[in-house]
Amino acid sequence: MRLKSILLCALLLLLAACASLPENYAREESWKLDASDTQLAQFFDQAIAANPGESGAFPLGDGIEALAARVALARAAEKSLDVQYYIWHGDESGTLLLKELLDAANRGVRVRLLLDDIGVSERNDKVYRLLDAHPNVGVALYNPIASRDARTRGLLSEPLRLNHRMHNKSMTADNTLTIVGGRNIGNEYFSLDDLVNFADMDVLAVGPVASQVSDSFDLFWNSPQAFPISAFHAQAVSAEQVKKAQEKLDERVNESSGPYYQAMASSNFGMDLEQQKLMFFWGKIVVLYDQPEKTSGGGTTEVLLKQLAGVLGKTREDLLIVSPYFVPGEVGAQALVEAVQRGARVRVLTNSLASTDVGAVHAGYKKYRSSLLEGGVELFELKPTRGADQGGSGLSSAPGSSGASLHAKMFLIDNSMVFIGSMNLDPRSVQINTEMGLLIENRNLEHVLEFGIDRILINDTYQVLLEPQNPDKPQGKQRLVWVDRAEGKETRYTTEPDTTFWQRLGVGIIGLLPVDSQL
Repeated sequence: MRLKSILLCALLLLLAACASLPENYAREESWKLDASDTQLAQFFDQAIAANPGESGAFPLGDGIEALAARVALARAAEKSLDVQYYIWHGDESGTLLLKELLDAANRGVRVRLLLDDIGVSERNDKVYRLLDAHPNVGVALYNPIASRDARTRGLLSEPLRLNHRMHNKSMTADNTLTIVGGRNIGNEYFSLDDLVNFADMDVLAVGPVASQVSDSFDLFWNSPQAFPISAFHAQAVSAEQVKKAQEKLDERVNESSGPYYQAMASSNFGMDLEQQKLMFFWGKIVVLYDQPEKTSGGGTTEVLLKQLAGVLGKTREDLLIVSPYFVPGEVGAQALVEAVQRGARVRVLTNSLASTDVGAVHAGYKKYRSSLLEGGVELFELKPTRGADQGGSGLSSAPGSSGASLHAKMFLIDNSMVFIGSMNLDPRSVQINTEMGLLIENRNLEHVLEFGIDRILINDTYQVLLEPQNPDKPQGKQRLVWVDRAEGKETRYTTEPDTTFWQRLGVGIIGLLPVDSQL
């Protein structure tokens, strides 16, 4: 009893000591700028005029191209850069892109950087504070932890609020050219990590949809959930401190980022963009996104899912889902089975236990495998190691690295439409986090992506099947098997391939818990 009292008192003291969010601070609303007279806007005027009412999309599956595209946007901007991310690492690629944003600000470009606070460390807090002190830069934190120097304590004190995160990912230059997709900022998202790299996908888009992305950014930037980083720091930053920080940043980039710039130069992406050689796929493109109120428990929720469900619910021919974290739930699983019953072929590409970076998600997913397979849904799980990009799909994950993990989020619909964004098909994306993505109507783009993913399904995945446990009794008990068809050879496994007994036991134990709603 005495121990319980001591623990209770300690908990009360902990909560009492927790900081509260700032209230009295300078806050100014800001909105997208008119950039119709910029060189970037004029550069695409002819293409936009030739495709009235449409936008152009270029898939960025290759990691190096995806990094080069962001550098190109930063360098092309004349008036504004709006940048919104869930995670921004302080590694080589993250530092390189911060330098590009700062260089743009030095040219007079207004830079707004909105980051979800869950990935901002105390060390990075200082970096962003110095960046924010630049007269042309604003840095804001979404749903921040009040205790800047005691983040773990802050998380424990407000678990319900801080469980809701902004998962959106976009970068927009002059309301003209935008990048939307699944990538955070960090080496592993650009095929630059030596150990594990993510197979991922973004879209570079031009035309009216870029202005729509700017509108969604404004909504989040001006929401009550976004706090300027300066609100947490009473002491002002001097111009001399900003200058020294910039010199240090330049020095660090010069020392460590030479190979990254060389890799980007070898991709020819920047030159192709400059010479208008990129093949944009033109069609109707709209940005779908949740409202900021979703993370505060008020207002409308699940906006993106409802918009996307209206499209997916009409699937008649083919549905290919690429989702690294796939936990459909009872309702979602039933919807996929119903699509099969309507005559559609439904395929899902997700991570295997060996390739996933979140074991708890796999524990949630495995509950639905048998019922999905019984309903005619085809399941494919990515191998933990794979080769180079197949057939132009993008989704390259650095064949030189020792591991691969799926991170792209795509839906290919009825051979005519594609959704690419930040949303996984799991409870966290659906119910808790805010998400965004582009819905693109273009048959050719869908075919290009599907062709490449089909090659991945053959060479780089295990297809999961149900077969009789006893071949002599085909109507008897069924079991799962994993089939590897790489290089024309078929290998079958009766346990999850490339995993240990302890890995399987661990997710099995987690699967006994009601984890679905907490993923």
